[in-house]
Amino acid sequence: MNEKDLNYYYIGCKFIIEHYGIEKQKIQLIQELSELITALTKGDLQNIIEEIADVQVMLDQFSIKYPIYDKKIGFIQLEKVKRQLARIKEEKEKQEIPK
Repeated sequence: MNEKDLNYYYIGCKFIIEHYGIEKQKIQLIQELSELITALTKGDLQNIIEEIADVQVMLDQFSIKYPIYDKKIGFIQLEKVKRQLARIKEEKEKQEIPK
């Protein structure tokens, strides 16, 4: 997305969550997550892509509504990735040890 599109997206997400309210959007997020689970189960790549986009839009609405949490979320995301990479490294090291 270019800067104009990103600005439109940001303003749109903010307007949507303010229009419908947090509670309705929580329910909508749950519905979108459910649809993503169904798409993943079926394995239809196009449907998976669409549902990931739907879930991301919902998550972005909450991030935009509560920008104070963005840094905290980013920090937690980074820590989770670091932890998983450490697990993968351990798995690979265990595989390399001859038995």
